[in-house]
Amino acid sequence: MPLDISVMERIKNKEGLIDIFGRWPSFHDAEILSIYLDRDGEGGPFLDAKIHIFEMTNQIDEKGFYVQKHHTLVTFRFARVIMGEVKWFNHQNVIACMSIEMVEPEQNHGCSFNVSIESSYGCETSFGCGEVIVRNVEPFESAA
Repeated sequence: MPLDISVMERIKNKEGLIDIFGRWPSFHDAEILSIYLDRDGEGGPFLDAKIHIFEMTNQIDEKGFYVQKHHTLVTFRFARVIMGEVKWFNHQNVIACMSIEMVEPEQNHGCSFNVSIESSYGCETSFGCGEVIVRNVEPFESAA
């Protein structure tokens, strides 16, 4: 799902991610590796999520699989979070789509964003938050 320009403008530190992919990535088939919740963040509770993301190409390798490139580990911080739910977290947490939408804080318990991560397998989550921050972007090396 493409990210609305007005939302993208409000995401902090997004440049490193955009530099790698040339745009805001889709997050389709990305995988949530970890979710960390803490009530004592600066300004209130936060959720950190580490997500392995990559770009699928239309090229086929010698084994008949689509070639993937730009394997990246991105760490998001969702600050001043008000949890909706986290469910089905397990050994594999493949994202179908991730949406971040702006909302009116006065009507959403002070939250400026609604975040929804829908699953093709494993973890799904939805919540409100005051800020979306890209905390870290680094190359991803699979342990497998």
